Parts: sequence; C-alpha cells; structure tokens
Amino acid sequence: MADKRVTQQDIATKLGLHRSTVSLSLRNHPSISLATRQEVARLAEKLGYQPDPMLTALAAYRERNRPANFEGTLAWVFSSAGGFDWKRPPLYRQYFQGAQAQAQRHGYRLEVHDINSEGMTPRRMANILLARNIQGILLCPQPTAEGEIDLPWENFSAVTFGYTLKKPNLHRVTATQYRGIALVLSKLRELGYRKIGFALVEKTDRRVDHSYLAAYVVDDYLHGAHFNVPPLTVDHRRDHPALLEWIKRYQMDVVVTVDPLTLGILREHGVRVPEDVGLACSCLETTEGEMSGLCENSIEIGKTAVDFLVAMIHRGERGIPQHPHHLLVEGTWVPGKTVRKQRVASTV
Repeated sequence: MADKRVTQQDIATKLGLHRSTVSLSLRNHPSISLATRQEVARLAEKLGYQPDPMLTALAAYRERNRPANFEGTLAWVFSSAGGFDWKRPPLYRQYFQGAQAQAQRHGYRLEVHDINSEGMTPRRMANILLARNIQGILLCPQPTAEGEIDLPWENFSAVTFGYTLKKPNLHRVTATQYRGIALVLSKLRELGYRKIGFALVEKTDRRVDHSYLAAYVVDDYLHGAHFNVPPLTVDHRRDHPALLEWIKRYQMDVVVTVDPLTLGILREHGVRVPEDVGLACSCLETTEGEMSGLCENSIEIGKTAVDFLVAMIHRGERGIPQHPHHLLVEGTWVPGKTVRKQRVASTV
C-alpha cells in the first residue's frame, strides 16, 4: 500500500495551528511571523511534504478565471535625479502602459513614486509604501547606467527593467537586446546587404550592458568582415557631423542604429533613405510606420514584469534574490520602407 501523502492539515495538527496558517506559512506570507514560518518549513521538510500538483493546478485555474477583485497597490518607483523624466523615452512610457494594464487585470492599481522628490529618503519612501500596504515595487530604468537604490528590500517584492540598476541585483525584465541586433543584422543580410555600419551613443550601449555592441562585434567576426566599417560610437545623439562624416568615409550600404531619430537627421542633411543608404533601427516603438528594424514589444515587457511581480507577492518572496532571474522578451522584425532588397552583382 502506497504511503499516504502528507497534507497541510497533517502539519497543522502536529503544530496546533489552523490549516490556513500553514498554507500562508508555506507561501512565506509576511502576515505570518518568521518564527512560525520557519517552524512550519522545518516540519514540512521532516515529514516530506510536497504540494499536490492537481490541487495546485486547480487553484491556478480558479485564479485565472475568477473576476479580478481589488488586491491592493503596486508602486512604480523612479528617480528624478539630474532632472531625469521617465516619461520622455517612449519605450519607458510603454513599459508603464503595459504594466498598468496588466496590474488592473490582476486587481492592482499602479501608483507612481519619485524616490528623489524633495525631502525624500530611502527610509521615508519605505515607510510611505508600507503605510499604504504596498508590497510590490516596479523599478523604472534609472537615470544613469549604474544606478543604486537603498531601500529595506526585505519588506518588498521587487522587479526592475533592463540593466541600469547596478545595486541591488534584482530580478529583471527587458528586451532581448543582443538577439534583437542579431536578428536585424540577419534580416539585412537576407536582403543582400553586406557592408553594414553600426552607429550608437556610448551611454545608450552602457545602459544595456553593452549588449548592442556585443551583437554587432560577434556578427562582424562570424562573417569575416573584420570591421571594414568600424562601429561609430558618439557621446551624444546630436553629434550629427560625426555620423555624416562616418557615412561619407566608409560608404556603407546600410546603417543599423538604436535611435529612431536617425532617419530625420539623415534626411535633414540631404541623405536619401534607402536610396543612398539603408537604415534599420532596433528600438522601434511600434510595428507600424515607415522605419525598418525591430519593435522591442515594450508594452509586453511591462505586462511580463507585472506578472512576475504578482507571482512573487503570492509566493511571499521578498528581499534581494539569491539567484536573480532575467526575463527576456523577444522583439518583432518590422520590414518598413527604409531598407530594400539589394541587387546581386552578376558573376558573368
């Protein structure tokens, strides 16, 4: 006869607790004292307790299909240091848009908090969030590439976007920047482009942990080009002379950029796109429009971040993770009108 499965009620009976207390303890819920959670965990391990997969699946099914009741509030925390306005970059606005919509589907409101507002300190910010019973934090990308935020993280579940937060090392959700550039380069080669240039702002590449440049360097190496067009890195996106001189000097067939404004810059200076040079951007806001390149699906990134954060809250996961997860959302190729199929030179 098979051994009887150990249940939550068995644990509750042995410890003199209510079954719901055991259930919350096993989910590491903060409403249960740490001592009780540890006691429940020790006995569960000793007895060989394992969740019933059928009941877990049933609970998940019920959760997905029940109307979303109000669960509480999530915080969208950003830093205005140095005059940083998170609403200016279109992709960040889309993160928020996706996050806000998905939070509502889970029964949460998304509330905006500036950790750098006048008179604000990390301790005060934490007290505000705790007083409002906010357990989950979404951290907007930081003003600089190596941002740090000091909060009592043990009180919160937290997820950040991209790689601009250096400390602490939290769970992250971002676009597949490396694979995105690789996909763009692959599509360009399929169209017959061979002399491919890559232009970017240096601080932009640092904000993505140099994923953009790494993808271009690897592609160049694998195709034996050995930088017949060296990548252009500038200090500021307004460095138009450097961009135009680089294009004139190396006479590439197509330029890959991470800045959608490059199209306007080229046309403003009389460069015909795609007649004189093709142009593809890996950071498009939408799959519609004239520009060729990659849409990062930033709204989906925002939704994914909320799904992950809500799951953390339900599992009772708080604090800085021992093994941070990086969730990557694939982009979508956009054919657009700024690149075109190249004629293959005759070998006759």
